[in-house]
Amino acid sequence: MNSDREVLEKIFGGKIGQRGQRVLPGLNPVEGVEFLYYEDDGKSKVNKQFNALLDSAGSIKATSGGVVSDSCKIHLSDDRLFHALSYHGDIDGWREAVEAGAKARGLLLARIEGEQFVVSDGRSIPLSDCKIEFS
Repeated sequence: MNSDREVLEKIFGGKIGQRGQRVLPGLNPVEGVEFLYYEDDGKSKVNKQFNALLDSAGSIKATSGGVVSDSCKIHLSDDRLFHALSYHGDIDGWREAVEAGAKARGLLLARIEGEQFVVSDGRSIPLSDCKIEFS
């Protein structure tokens, strides 16, 4: 007999994770999805920052898909904070938009490569040295 969770997973086409079972976005590759982390501006709530990031991109050339904010945060030992986002569809178009928005706002971007948190300023920080928070 199927549980409600199994029925929902079948409908949505994948596993539904529990809070304690969350996987760090970008740690495991997902076909057709790319994950980035953008630096917190220290001024606004995360939803406002996410919207401002995309609003600052100028003309967005992506032809399909979209960008989604994630509730994962990565804190570095230097007190910098990064928020996760992902995009799908026109990967190159959305990456270009996110990079343009970050540049316009003077924010760093980062990605996960193996066990490292690689920041656009050239630093590579072991994930084990980062504080990871899911909200």
